[in-house]
Formats: sequence, C-alpha cells, structure tokens
Amino acid sequence: MGISAAGMLSGLDVDGLVTSLMSVERQPLVNLQSKQASFNAKVSAFGTLKSAVSTFQTAVKALSGDALQALTTTSSKADAIGVSATKDGGAAPGSYSIEVSKLAQSDKLVSGGIDTGTKFAGAGTMQITIGGKATTVNLTDATLAGVSSAINKANAGVTATILNDGTQDRLVITGNETGTANGVSITASGSLAQFDTTAGTIVKSQTAQNAEMTIDGIAVSKPSNTVIDAIKGVTLNLAQTNVGSPAKITLAKDAATVTKSITAFVDAYNALATAVNKQTSYNAATKTGAVLNGDAGARSILGGIRSELGTAVSGATGLSTLSDIGIVFQRDGTLKLEKPAKLETAIATNFEGVSNLFNSTSGVATRLTKITDAMLGSSGLFKSRTDGLNASLKGLEKSSDRMELQLAQTEKRYRTQFTALDSMMVNMQSMSSYMTQQLSALAANSGY
Repeated sequence: MGISAAGMLSGLDVDGLVTSLMSVERQPLVNLQSKQASFNAKVSAFGTLKSAVSTFQTAVKALSGDALQALTTTSSKADAIGVSATKDGGAAPGSYSIEVSKLAQSDKLVSGGIDTGTKFAGAGTMQITIGGKATTVNLTDATLAGVSSAINKANAGVTATILNDGTQDRLVITGNETGTANGVSITASGSLAQFDTTAGTIVKSQTAQNAEMTIDGIAVSKPSNTVIDAIKGVTLNLAQTNVGSPAKITLAKDAATVTKSITAFVDAYNALATAVNKQTSYNAATKTGAVLNGDAGARSILGGIRSELGTAVSGATGLSTLSDIGIVFQRDGTLKLEKPAKLETAIATNFEGVSNLFNSTSGVATRLTKITDAMLGSSGLFKSRTDGLNASLKGLEKSSDRMELQLAQTEKRYRTQFTALDSMMVNMQSMSSYMTQQLSALAANSGY
C-alpha cells in the first residue's frame, strides 16, 4: 500500500476537524491580539497628540520672551551702509543719521622686486608683531615661496602672497584684521633684512585704520566695517564712505511678523484641538468611539490649555484677554481671529500691551509654555501614558507567546489523535471488507 495523506482512505477530514477545533482554541489568542492592536493604536494616537502639542508649543514660544520685539530695519543708502537688528539685542525703534568718512582697513606691506627663483644665502631671522604680540617665523626653504609659506604657517595674524609685476616677484603681507590696533611691523635680519619694516625695502601700500563716522553728529571710531556696538542691538555693515550725503537708518516695530506669529498661534491651537477631538470622539450613529474615546488623559490636554486661553492677564490694563485683540472661541472649541482690524489697531497703538498680553509674568504665552513643558517633560502626561501602554504591551506579548506555544502543542495533540483515529477506521474498513468477502464466498460454496 502506498503512503497516503490522513483521511484519504477512511474519508475522515482530519485537517478540517483540526482546523475547526483550533479556531475555537485560538479564540483567547485572537482576543489578546485584538487587545494588543488596541494598545498599539493608543500609543500611536498619543504620539499624534504629542506632535500636535509640540507644534503648538513652538507657536506659543514664538510669542514669548523677546519674540514680539522684532524690528524692521531700513537704510536710505543700503549700498553704503547695510543695517540689521536682532530681536533680543535690545534695539529700540528710532532713526539715525550716519555719515562715514573712512572705512576700516588692514595693513598691507609690499616688498621690493626680487628675481624669480632667487635664494636667500646665509642665515636670516624674521619676527612679525601685531598689537604687541610677536611671532617668530621659522624658515626652512630659502626661496621667496618658502618665506611666504613659512609666514602663513606661523599663524602670525597676516597672510603672505607673491605678486609678479611682470619682471620681478614681490612679497605681499596683509594683516588679517582691520583697525589701527592691528598694525603690522616686521623685524628681519641677515639674508631677510630687506623685509624689515624699519630698515628694509618693504613698504606699506595700505595703512591700518579704523572706520570713522558720525552718528547723529557724534564722532564714532570702530576697528571693523561690521559695527555691532555703536547702536545697541543693531549691526551696521559699512561698504562705502558717504561724506556730505548722510544715510538715514530707521528701526520700526515689525507689525507684519507679529501678526503672522499670532495667526500661527491660533492655527496651531486649532490643529491641536482638532487632533484631540478626532482621537477622543464618539459616533452616536454607529455607536463607535475613536481610539482614545473615554481616555481621561487625552481629554485633559485641551482642558488645561483652554483654561489658560480664557484667563485674563493679572495686572494688565487695556489688553488683558485674547478677545481684546480680536481672538475668540468658536462653538466647536476652536479659536478664530474674528476681528483682524482689532489686532492691527492694538499693534499700531499699543504694541507694548500686545507684548505684555503674551509674555508678561502672567501672560498667555508664559503660562502656556509652562503647561506644555509639563505635558512634554520626562514626567509629563505623554511619557507616563505611553510608558504605561508600552508596559502593558510587553505583558500582552509575553502572554501571546505562551498561548502560541500552548496552541502549537494542542494542535499537535489533536492531529495525533485524529491521525490515529483515521488509521483505526482504515483498519476497520479493511476488516469489514474482508469479512464481507468471506461471507460471500461461504454463501456461494453453500449454494445459497
């Protein structure tokens, strides 16, 4: 007899019977896997809400501290004097008249002509001094290229190059920093004596000097053409002199940026509210709840934030609530800049009040920053909830692994039992067939 699959000879559907029984046996595992899927969905949902809170916090922080102190800067002669201001540099609105008479520059020294390929015979020394700091140049190559390379390697505060004038080479040494305090002097002896700034043939083609200007008639001298400390919080970039044609520098409150930041704040809150409502919603028609429906932690996210949004700033006069600048709650719990003109007027007439509304000690942004910091912190809502869910998932995973092992053993037992039954039925069918044949033969022999 050839080898056959279980049940093929007896007609017993071993695979079908085992499958049916195992579907019942696997039901506890199916329930467990469903629970795992639910927990994973909750972890994902909290991740979505955490991202929304983080985005909202970014918008909040754009309205806190010095964020509302942004200034626009203009220069009537931008090609001569560029201007910029930092929001946290303490710059204040105002205008200044600036006239530049000198630009800052560095020392530049040019040697006498030297035939290409000349080598400096004998010993020689060189020392470069800038602002009282002397640097010794160590020479290993006696060519002009060697001298130039050694100067650059010495990091003496200068840069050396070689210029060919068409017939001879010249060593050019340029100070790296501008300003009178950064004048360059060279002491050289022996074969390098020609590079001594006192006794040699090297001369200054450009003399280090400070930038000289008047700001509102006051004389100002600075060592650099990038002036960062003449007007508090303002950087001036000097590119040309403008004697007799003063440039007007103007600093003004950046109303457009402030309006944009406040609008972004409203939009970020609405995105957060929408995300929370979506994850905690309940559909009465289908009688199904969203992933976090009934989750107290998820519901608490908006609760604390809404409370702060509706709380007046203590001690404020004039502008103490968001509604004072045209921001109001809608029926669905979102915010709306219902009266843009109201915000524009507040910024134009009471900029300080708008700033205080958000970033004073009890300002909206100040309070919301504390709340969102707590939510997103190492011991906050999101950390505790996701840690708890992940711990539960680990426990479910272990239970699932145990069940899988038990089910594999159960299926093996069922298959062994039904295979044995199949074999028994085959034997019984064979015996039955044999008995039938024998009885038929007996009857035939008896003449019946």
